[in-house]
Formats: sequence, structure tokens, C-alpha cells
Amino acid sequence: MRIELENLEGGKGDFAHVYNPDELNPVDERVKLTAPATVNGKIRLAGNEVFVNGHVDTRAQVECDRCLKPIELPVNADFELEYITGSEYESSGVAELTEAEMSVSVFDGDALDVDEIMKEQILLAVPTRMLCREDCKGICPQCGVDRNKGECKCVTEDIDPRWAALKNLK
Repeated sequence: MRIELENLEGGKGDFAHVYNPDELNPVDERVKLTAPATVNGKIRLAGNEVFVNGHVDTRAQVECDRCLKPIELPVNADFELEYITGSEYESSGVAELTEAEMSVSVFDGDALDVDEIMKEQILLAVPTRMLCREDCKGICPQCGVDRNKGECKCVTEDIDPRWAALKNLK
């Protein structure tokens, strides 16, 4: 979905859309949507700047970082974005960016792509590390058995070669 800025009445507008999961999937190599994604918000044009406030609501599936089991989690996030045109960014000629300028994005000046905003906001709302449960034991690196379901018979006496000489001190 694209919002054409020239079609905004009085420089303001509202937007709302419901995406089917396959419209945005895969969001990322590790995040997959499992439910429709709803986005709604307001857009305001002020000179060469565009301000977008909105809300995204969906469900996503990620893998446990230890055992690779799929985990489904809710994604419910508010966002505030600021955009400037590429020509405005180039004309600023600032050598060092302030913290406020770091949050500003550049766009083509004609339209905003809500699909890309959605993907970005979903990725920001999903934790970077996820466990299926706090005490997840993961998988055995040698035989691949899920240690949460049972123990494997692998001998795990791997010693870091940098510390191997210390074993002889006993």
C-alpha cells in the first residue's frame, strides 16, 4: 500500500489496512506472520517533512534460539516516524548527525510505502533473542537431540584447546 502525498487533503490524512499474512511474509528470515496484520494511523505533511503515527497489531512466529522450536507471539506496537526528502537531506550538508536526526528517514518525496513501514515495525517489535521457556536446554550440538525431550548419550568433554594445559595441573 502506497500513500500518495499529493492526495492528502490539507496535508493530513488517515490510513488503515489489513494485510493477509502471505502479503508480508516472509517479514525476515526469522520472522513469519501467522495472523492478519492490522495497521492504522495518521499522516501529516509539513513542508518537506512527513510525520507518521500509527499502530500495528498481528501475531508472529519465531524460532527458539536454543532448540529451534517455533514460538508464536503477539506483536502490538505503536510507532512515530519522521521522513524528509532526499534532496532536503543532501542540502542539509551536516557532517555530524544529532540524536534527533538519527531517527529521521529519507523517502522519494512523492509517496510512502506502508508495506515497508509494516515490515520494519514488526521486526522492531519482535525480541532479538527468544526462548520457548526460561529453562530451555536446547539441542545437542553433536547428535541433534532436543534435550528438553530427553537426554542424549553423547560425551561432552570438549575442552577449549587454550585451556587444555590446565587439565594436567591436577
